Amino acid sequence: MTKKFKLLAFLAFGLFVVSCGKEDDPVVDSCVKTGLTYTKDIKTLIASCAAVGCHNAGSLVGSYANYTDTKASFTATASRIIGALKHTTGFSAMPKGGTKLSDCNISKIEAWIAAGMPE
Repeated sequence: MTKKFKLLAFLAFGLFVVSCGKEDDPVVDSCVKTGLTYTKDIKTLIASCAAVGCHNAGSLVGSYANYTDTKASFTATASRIIGALKHTTGFSAMPKGGTKLSDCNISKIEAWIAAGMPE
């Protein structure tokens, strides 16, 4: 055997070995749901809710204008908010007239709530 053939055979075998076992690897969840804070992560996800005038300061349906208002609104109605964001039957789908948030972003909001809604 020539050196080139041996090298090619070695590389082909190496690629075969590397590709094996990937089926057993766990699926990696690229949606980070730990260490979330209102300022760093959640504020941008819900900014449009206040910007369109629905959840702005003084809103009767809950204000998301700042951290204090958002935390108070989410504390009082977290399950209703999550149902609305997930477009669950029986809830008013949010954002009203807008596109549903991604499952990752909804999971981030749920995780933030579960973590005690850190600022």
